[in-house]
Amino acid sequence: MQRRIIVATALVAAITLLIGFAAVVVIRRGIAIRAEQELRRQAAVTAAQIEEDLESVGFRPGANPGDAVARYRNVLERSLNRAGSLGGHDRVEGTISVGERQVPITQPLVLIPLLPAGAGDGDVVTVEVDGEQMLVAVEVLEGQRSTLTIAIGRSQPLLPAAVVTIPVALAVGVGAVLTVALGIWFARSLSRRLHQLETVAEAVGDGNLDVRAEVEGTDEIASVAEAFNSMTSQLHSMRNRERDFLMSVSHDLRTPLTTIRGYAEALDAGDIASEDLPKVAGVLNTQADQLSRLVEDLMLLGRLEAHQYTLRPESVDLSALVTGVADGFAPQAAACAVSLSVDAGDAGERVVDPDRIVQVLANLIENALRYTPEMGAITVAVTEDHLGFAVDVHNTGPGIAERDLPRVFDRLYVAERYRALRPSGSGLGLAIVSELTMAMGGTVTCESDIASGTTFRVTFPAGRG
Repeated sequence: MQRRIIVATALVAAITLLIGFAAVVVIRRGIAIRAEQELRRQAAVTAAQIEEDLESVGFRPGANPGDAVARYRNVLERSLNRAGSLGGHDRVEGTISVGERQVPITQPLVLIPLLPAGAGDGDVVTVEVDGEQMLVAVEVLEGQRSTLTIAIGRSQPLLPAAVVTIPVALAVGVGAVLTVALGIWFARSLSRRLHQLETVAEAVGDGNLDVRAEVEGTDEIASVAEAFNSMTSQLHSMRNRERDFLMSVSHDLRTPLTTIRGYAEALDAGDIASEDLPKVAGVLNTQADQLSRLVEDLMLLGRLEAHQYTLRPESVDLSALVTGVADGFAPQAAACAVSLSVDAGDAGERVVDPDRIVQVLANLIENALRYTPEMGAITVAVTEDHLGFAVDVHNTGPGIAERDLPRVFDRLYVAERYRALRPSGSGLGLAIVSELTMAMGGTVTCESDIASGTTFRVTFPAGRG
């Protein structure tokens, strides 16, 4: 990238120089045109003044000068000298032509002999005098028998082109050099910052999530560095959560396995009395169920996070569906001395995946039973509007601290931070609820108060049947 920036900068500098060169050419040409116009104007003024001076002494260019040339020569010479002094010209020359005879008014004649053939009144030509280019304006006063020719020459225009073009050229050249220098500095600075970001990215790729990119300034690269640091922080947090999750799962797997192994060894050694066998069988069955539930939930959560699932929406009676799920937990709630009530209303037919809705509600109700104390209450309610419908599962448990609400749907977060009154299930239920709800285009939220308990709300689009 550094090479590209330097090449681009050099290209810009070259274009700047070309534009500057073109500007110099245009300026020089403009000055030359203005100089010609100004010299032509001054020559016309000089001719008019000479005409006026000659008329004041009764001379007419059309008259036969003959013997009167000497009489008026001084008048013409003074007029031409005055024109040269006032106009700041290098040379002002004049001749009177009578027939084939040409009488010089000024001496010596330098410009007039050098005029190209065909140079006439109002022309501006360039002649070379002693190796120097001179701009010459010609004025011709025609008479009946004589012709007065005036030549006014300047070796430099009124405004020399160098006065303008040299500063312009210098400014363009300095600008081009500064552009290249600035481009090289910018390229090196950009390359250095990008290289530093590349080094940090390679370190992160090698597994070092403790490194951070240096943020310099407020430009786009600084924004990229900030976004990279944010991403790295999130990866670091995710790695910690994954580690904690694996440790928790390992613990949850080890506990029932330890129980099963202990009883298996006791059975193998014949240390369990025959009358205790039914009790041992019940314990082994319970631990096996817990292992099976944990493995199934892990597999389901993995498929959901990898988007390897299918939805089978169909038109169902939403009220009946919700009521059926709640009724399925009625015996378990009664055994826990917990009141379980349902207010499903008349939601009518909805197009949803009934199996996934059952999974969501079952996990929410099961989670409520884990934390609701005896004589507590769990309420399941359905509400609806033109945007869709929502199902609230409220329990009168101890509530969740406000600082923990943003992470209640993280895997095993609630299970690890809050002691369940009835430790059952895998602890992954809320994470599964979140993934399933999002998969169906819905949202799930949690509101909790230490005094009144916790409410989980799942909201889904209208989907009327």
